[in-house]
Amino acid sequence: MGIGDSERDLMRRLTIVLALVFAFTAAFSFLLRTYSQKFFDITGQARWIWAQARMSDAEPVAFFAARDFTLPENRIFTHLKVLGDPEYSVFVNGREIAGRTVDEESRALDLYDISGAVHTGRNRIVVAVRASQGVGGLLAGIDIAPETANFVVTDASWKIYRTWSPEILLRDPPNGKWQAPAVIGEPPVGRWNYLALEQRPLTSPPATAVQPHESFEQLALLPVIRTVAGIAVATNARQRATAFDFGFTKGRIRLTMQDAPFLSKAVNVRFANAREELALVDWGMRRVVFAPGEHVVTTPESHDFRYVMVFGKGVTVEVVN
Repeated sequence: MGIGDSERDLMRRLTIVLALVFAFTAAFSFLLRTYSQKFFDITGQARWIWAQARMSDAEPVAFFAARDFTLPENRIFTHLKVLGDPEYSVFVNGREIAGRTVDEESRALDLYDISGAVHTGRNRIVVAVRASQGVGGLLAGIDIAPETANFVVTDASWKIYRTWSPEILLRDPPNGKWQAPAVIGEPPVGRWNYLALEQRPLTSPPATAVQPHESFEQLALLPVIRTVAGIAVATNARQRATAFDFGFTKGRIRLTMQDAPFLSKAVNVRFANAREELALVDWGMRRVVFAPGEHVVTTPESHDFRYVMVFGKGVTVEVVN
């Protein structure tokens, strides 16, 4: 084979490679546009939002995202799509209607039928979002008909309240301080990527509250991470806690803090079925975050347990169903 033939063969090979690269790039771009548009159709102009806080600080954050909206007559339905990661509770017109604690396996856009919780005219939605490490996102949209999706969406128009006031659930407090949200971006973004849409039932408002049979002080082990010579080391710290005995039960727990915090504060909580477990270290503890000025927090999820142990003073527990 001569030099000319070798050059032609090399050019032919390069042409084939370039054609394959072009075809792969075109196919990838098509799939990206297709699935991006599919998710965009689900959430419309909704944007991930968050409170204006430095997420790198890893400090607990709790806030309330509020939005008034007006619904027209002759709606076919009113559906809410929402995800507050890592934990959220939704209030519509002052009533708690939904909530969930999110983890890696359950990160999905939740769909709720809120037709019975709204009415023609002015309505109000408030989403309480809690993050023990200060990192997360809130995305929401309201559909009122198949052809009228995302009638209301999370964007820069929402109001973020950092300090709790009962008035927030019904109206903007006259002297309440609010701030515009930090807009993270449109989906897909960050750890949320493309989210599946999952229909979920509404939360029934608590009808009963059960007090513990007894409570007692407990010296327990709290897992901590310490830095030693620049290396993160897992260890344990002894700390006094209060254990509450409810007998074997199931339900959501409501924590009441005697003195409301001035800043967002996380309270460590653990569940156990045997008393001897309370003295053992547990790396899977539940952290409940209080917003500034907030005395009472109810977990959105139910638990099966006998004992609830709370690290820290001035916090009591009851079970609500």
